[in-house]
Amino acid sequence: MKRLTTNEEDPVEAHATARRGWAVSLGLAAVIVSIGIGLSAVINPLLGRYVHWDWVAGLASALFVALTIALRRRWL
Repeated sequence: MKRLTTNEEDPVEAHATARRGWAVSLGLAAVIVSIGIGLSAVINPLLGRYVHWDWVAGLASALFVALTIALRRRWL
């Protein structure tokens, strides 16, 4: 109710909607994609399967770009 009656911005809400920097977004996306590739490289041979690395290269690149944008806009 306070926000409706005053022009003051709620600091908690402002922080929650602020965008992350590109460096942070790129770093987080790189860590997440690296973990995914590492898990794939370890788990698939244990299950008797081998990853088709040409597919992984394409999908990892697309995932990296999508994650960077999603993290930057705080969708995640």
